Amino acid sequence: MLVKILGTLAAASLILLSPVEVKAQERGLIWAPAKNSDRSYSARLGAKLPTETPLRAGLEMGMSASEGGAVVDTPVKFWGDMTLMSTNLPGVKIARDVGILMNALTGSAAVTMTMTQKRVATADFDVESNRNVTLRYDGHSQQWSGLDVSQSLRLTRSATGTAFVLTGASRDTFDEFSSSVALEQKLSDNLTVTGSFDRGFEDRFRPAVHANYKIRW
Repeated sequence: MLVKILGTLAAASLILLSPVEVKAQERGLIWAPAKNSDRSYSARLGAKLPTETPLRAGLEMGMSASEGGAVVDTPVKFWGDMTLMSTNLPGVKIARDVGILMNALTGSAAVTMTMTQKRVATADFDVESNRNVTLRYDGHSQQWSGLDVSQSLRLTRSATGTAFVLTGASRDTFDEFSSSVALEQKLSDNLTVTGSFDRGFEDRFRPAVHANYKIRW
């Protein structure tokens, strides 16, 4: 089943790479660069395919460097995701998606199910819950290699953009756990400042403050 799904996504990606003329302003084109860490960057390219069920697929290319600046890895991956359910009613929004990310060089892959629910709790507060379940596949051993689970609960004051966030996660089939308590303040559509108190997988609590600035096009 996994091979069949990955084969379908790979074929879709090859279609995206065919020599056709695509205008940047056309709907459905996906271009999402990201900074994963101080020495790791990636860019996701693809498109929303014209299918009855919303399906998006393409390539993800990245670069990782050492502390001295030397390039140590240039991963190339096939990616795809499909919307299983999307409900948008007054006061509530529910979505369920499944995504696949496959390393084009090693054959290793990850299948992720994402469930999101947003509700208007009161006239002043909105509640959002998110859950992600990821099943990993090792291309070298050709077997499933672990299960990762994460979930979060966000309470947002709509008038000020202030949010209180609780997050919990486990990895390696519940062998390790992490948690976080955070307070976020949205300063603009693109800028958010966050203060958090995190307990990492290494069992240490750390306070942190950071700002997130993002642009979508």
